[in-house]
Amino acid sequence: MTTGVQGDRIREEMRKLLSNKATPDEVKRALGLSKSSYYRHLSTIKEDDQEWLKEMALQDFVSEYRLAHDSLVNLERKLLGLADNAKKDRDRIEAIRLCEQVELDRITLLGEGPTALAVRRKANKAGHDQEAEVPKAS
Repeated sequence: MTTGVQGDRIREEMRKLLSNKATPDEVKRALGLSKSSYYRHLSTIKEDDQEWLKEMALQDFVSEYRLAHDSLVNLERKLLGLADNAKKDRDRIEAIRLCEQVELDRITLLGEGPTALAVRRKANKAGHDQEAEVPKAS
């Protein structure tokens, strides 16, 4: 049985292989694991992942996700309203184009998650904070 540092290394290698779409048999062969060892390590990985997810939830992960999603939904509603009430075709087309971009952002949110969006928000906020500190030339 592997424990401690050796077990951590095996699980790290398992993660790498599995993230690269290796099959269980390929992982077992590559790491020289028996079937029972493979599934024992896999169980530990899943337990670690559950713990990681709980920690992320405690660190506002879920809140960031919800806020980002709600923000995109609200923006899309506003843009649809603008498209419906646009007097010029050019304005209607632009509102629809922006709606499509918001929809792509929603897909990105699902794919990348709120972590990427939170990093972008913090970077944008830092940029705005720095702009506010720079005195404007008269």
